[in-house]
Amino acid sequence: MNDGPITDGPVNDDQIIEIIDWINENGLEMITPEPPAEEIPVADRLWGIWAAIGAWLSSVGLLVGMQVIAIIAYVVIRTRQTGAFPEVFQIDWLMAVLTIAATFPAHLLTVLVCWLIVTNRGKRPFLKTIGWSWHPQFRMVHAAALALLMMGVALACEKLLPHRDTDMEKLLRMGASIRYLVAALAVLTAPFVEELVYRGLLYSAIERTRGRVAGIVVVSSLFALVHVPQYWGSVAAITAIMTLSLVLTLLRSYTGQLLPCIATHLVYNGVQAVALLFGSPSAAENVPAKTATILLGKLFSFYFGYFGWA
Repeated sequence: MNDGPITDGPVNDDQIIEIIDWINENGLEMITPEPPAEEIPVADRLWGIWAAIGAWLSSVGLLVGMQVIAIIAYVVIRTRQTGAFPEVFQIDWLMAVLTIAATFPAHLLTVLVCWLIVTNRGKRPFLKTIGWSWHPQFRMVHAAALALLMMGVALACEKLLPHRDTDMEKLLRMGASIRYLVAALAVLTAPFVEELVYRGLLYSAIERTRGRVAGIVVVSSLFALVHVPQYWGSVAAITAIMTLSLVLTLLRSYTGQLLPCIATHLVYNGVQAVALLFGSPSAAENVPAKTATILLGKLFSFYFGYFGWA
């Protein structure tokens, strides 16, 4: 092989031609580096709107499905006790206990569905992807302060706006065991599951594809609407629910993280759960309209309207 052309200084057109001829004479090929693969933006690699809607529908379907199983169990138990199929369905203590308890497995399965979507079946870290971190200007102390503020708003709504006895308040009067189950549900699963579905998957997907304003409006409205049937007729309760929903969604938009929303929701529910557990039975009847058991608005709204109260 001949020594290649040697150049000293800037290369002109004739020298470039000479270099190319030399490469061809020696049987070499010019190697053109391939352009780097275009990196797909992180947002485009995450779940889309339809996946988020699927998660929401799954959460609703699992709640309804587990309630159906609970009601079947209720029918079986009552049939064995009385020896006859119940002619009238009443929301009694046993049905309330079974349906509330059925919410726990529904929540666990909902988290599994969300995990599959968020991680793309284990290919992404779950907590980091959903926003499990604090904002520099919003930490636990701020979550506690905001939760107490929202409780004040709920109390103000009850004082200033029309309010009537709701199905939730009737439920709480069924006994201490009901209040214990409700308090456990409100603290152990409701804040995490609700925030994961609404301000985790739904908000993130809508914000990425339709913008921040659309995400705030749609998620705040949807979260409030699914609770309205439970508190229908109480302007105070519905106003408090809508206010809390908007504040939590704005918090998600401002911080860009889900953890502040979960923490605020947890403190809000936790304080009222303590009131349910350690307060007097009469105090349990007078908890704020947006009680620590807000999730049960979704739970019972599916069948209260169908079976009715006896």
